[in-house]
Amino acid sequence: MYAIVGFIIMIPFLIFAIVLSQGKGAFLLAGYNTMSDSEKEKYNEKALAKFVGKVMYGYCFCLLLWALNELFKTEWLFIIGLVSL
Repeated sequence: MYAIVGFIIMIPFLIFAIVLSQGKGAFLLAGYNTMSDSEKEKYNEKALAKFVGKVMYGYCFCLLLWALNELFKTEWLFIIGLVSL
């Protein structure tokens, strides 16, 4: 049951990671979205989106390990997912 929930939670994170890793969707980032235009000019929007996309892939990997832990009933997968977070 919890494994299914883990996979369902992982899907939006994965979609968000794919969009961001293409350099798009920076307007969805909370801190960047609220900056003034003069502040936004200081940052490379595409590079910022790609970096956050990589971070989101890391979260997806951790969620995958946690879901697999519930599916296979192994404690070590949860620990690896927690430590890699």
